[in-house]
This record gives sequence, C-alpha cells and structure tokens, in this order.
Amino acid sequence: MSGYDAQAAAHVIAGNVVSAYARERPGLDTIGATVRDIAMAELMRTLLRVLPTDDGMLLATVCNFALEDALGAMDPGGPRVESVDPDTGVPTMRLP
Repeated sequence: MSGYDAQAAAHVIAGNVVSAYARERPGLDTIGATVRDIAMAELMRTLLRVLPTDDGMLLATVCNFALEDALGAMDPGGPRVESVDPDTGVPTMRLP
C-alpha cells in the first residue's frame, strides 16, 4: 500500500467508532471529552497493530477489544462493532 498513512486511518476509524458508539447508546450520546479521548486513544493504539488491512471483520474485532478495555466497566452492555469498511472507516454497529 504505497502512501498508506496508518496513523490517519486509525484516527478516522477510531473517531467514527466512538461517534457511532455514542449515538447507539441512550444517555451516552454526549460522552465527556475525557472519556472520548480515552476511547479514541485505546482504539488508535489497538488499530495501529493491524493496519494496513482490508479485512473489515478484523477491524471490527480489534475495535470491540479496544472498546471493552476503554468503556467496558462503565458500559458493559454497550453496542459492538459488527464491521468496519476498510476504505471509508465507517463502522456498522449492533446492540448485544
């Protein structure tokens, strides 16, 4: 992947996942900046281990592990990532 910027891709995917997570969870649609930053950092750190990849299911699995680490104690029944479009970074979410 010539010219691929894993850092930028991880940032886009993480931002999309955190935003989608907040939309799917009543009461968490306005998560605080600190919680958002923690979730973003954990997602980016974890995503950078597997990028670049075109496997949307792998990206979803990685995102779910990161969300569990970052938000699991606060929101154990939160939504999960079903898939991530590797081209756009847009996640599909599902409630457990």
